[in-house]
Amino acid sequence: MGETDQSPFVLGEANLKADTTGSNFPDRYAVKEVGPDRVLTCLEAPNLQVIVKAGMTVATSAVRKAAPGTIYLDGVAQAEPFLDHERKVYNLDHHEGCVRAFTLSTCEQALIMCVKGLDLRDREWKIFANEPDLDTVLAIWIILNHQRVNNREAINRRALFALVRLEGVIDSLGLELRELTALPAELMQKLMRVIDRLRADELDLKKAGEWTKTDFIGYTMSVLRKLDQFLIKVGELDDFKGVEELARVELTNNRIAVVVASDLGIYELEPHLTKLYGNRLGWVALRKDEKTYTLRQMDLFMPVNLEDVYQRLNYMDPAVKGRMGISRWGGSGDIGGSPRDQGTKLTPAEIASACRDVIEKRSDIRHIKRFLVSAGYCLLILLAAIATAQNWLPMRWFGLTQLSAPIRSHAFGFYAALLVVTALTLFILAFRRPWQFGLMLPAGKDWWRLLPLAVVCGLTGGMLAPDKALFAADRYLSWAFALILIPLSLELLFRGLIHGMMAQLASIQDSESRWFFSGPTIGAALLYALAIGIQGVLLSPTPMATLTSYRLLKHIAVAGFFGIGAGMIRERSHSILIAWLFHALAVATMLLVYGVV
Repeated sequence: MGETDQSPFVLGEANLKADTTGSNFPDRYAVKEVGPDRVLTCLEAPNLQVIVKAGMTVATSAVRKAAPGTIYLDGVAQAEPFLDHERKVYNLDHHEGCVRAFTLSTCEQALIMCVKGLDLRDREWKIFANEPDLDTVLAIWIILNHQRVNNREAINRRALFALVRLEGVIDSLGLELRELTALPAELMQKLMRVIDRLRADELDLKKAGEWTKTDFIGYTMSVLRKLDQFLIKVGELDDFKGVEELARVELTNNRIAVVVASDLGIYELEPHLTKLYGNRLGWVALRKDEKTYTLRQMDLFMPVNLEDVYQRLNYMDPAVKGRMGISRWGGSGDIGGSPRDQGTKLTPAEIASACRDVIEKRSDIRHIKRFLVSAGYCLLILLAAIATAQNWLPMRWFGLTQLSAPIRSHAFGFYAALLVVTALTLFILAFRRPWQFGLMLPAGKDWWRLLPLAVVCGLTGGMLAPDKALFAADRYLSWAFALILIPLSLELLFRGLIHGMMAQLASIQDSESRWFFSGPTIGAALLYALAIGIQGVLLSPTPMATLTSYRLLKHIAVAGFFGIGAGMIRERSHSILIAWLFHALAVATMLLVYGVV
């Protein structure tokens, strides 16, 4: 072999000898926490995560059921080597279920997969290893650099092939059979010196008895850096731009949304993102600092644009809470960003989740599921309140000898229980995002336009209120019952809890949006009307007569009509406080017009 043929090996060995710390090359590797695991990533392949745990093994039955996007290396999987392209699960191994002497080593299997055109950019992948010997680390380097392996201008490709072949024979058959590689003697000597340098720390640690106590993730990263020195051509990484992937979600039509961190601006970063993700990137959020993000729509043919994403983010963000002004996510349909004055309080995962929600909210099945879950909560709370009302004995329970008639009534027990149970449920569900359930001060002013609706509903006489007999027994307490307890308990349940649950994925109005009937408004109004009917029948002394009465139908119809208006009021004002006040106004109008006082 001539000098020209050997020059890549000479150059690579010189790089490795001159600087094994990687100061001549940018550091492309990083370690981060993902759930309970420390994972190693390459900034040029942020969708690949390497997990190295000492002694980790996976049973054959579990291997076959592994999540898509799983690659097992060198003994982790207690199964024969296999390539399951349909399920995207691979086992690169030469231990179980094979004749070891006749089976390629792990690094050779990885190299062949990449040379055959394996593209790992289509999804997130997890690579599992249990010991970072050189065979395994070479396989990891090949997988992380799979895009460079087939680029003859990017790496010393012949050096890689020769190194992998030599290490593969040594790992499978031992040093004494390394001549089976048929490498020229001089090249063999150079490659052995490279292998010795790559394994120097491993041998020292084993000699000192410290190998099993080693931080395998950190050790793997150090060897990967040395391999960069040997295999990547000088100057190839001069334009390297580190991109750290912070979060990723699958969208639709093979599109993804990612949240990344980089020192570059969004326009400078676009070519690098295209290189990393191909044509799969729908939306990208670039983190400038902990609270500042730029949003960019990379695919102009997404089914929705960033306007829908802004709305979702404003709904979710604790820094926004639906407020008006500049403290909101916003921009154009293809580029925008986080609130300007104080930034965002959302995490990268929550920003990515918002992008997914915008796409998935178009799914009718998800809306039906959300409605059914909300209806289930509503039914349980109603049953608890009805059971309380039917057994309402406050004087006996609290040891009182005298109590006002309104408080002794079954209706009071029903609404008191409804208020308490709803409040406890909201405390649990709305703890992190109270504004999602309308638990905030009012915003905007245009909700005043719906004032006539409250008056009209009151004039129909179909609003719920205490019996006239209770007003005769205790006027002031009955007014409090009518204007505070009944409206507050109902609005807290239907415009607070139920509306907030159904709004999880839906588009709703805000104080600055156009007017429209949202799904949560209609859904909450429907459940409200049904609840009024159920309550009227089950609390009536003559349920069957009530079921067919005109009065019940009137209450249900008015409840549905008012529920639509109250839902719009709650959305425009961002607060159930206004819905409660309008409900109280409707009841007061009815009581004054129909002469209960």
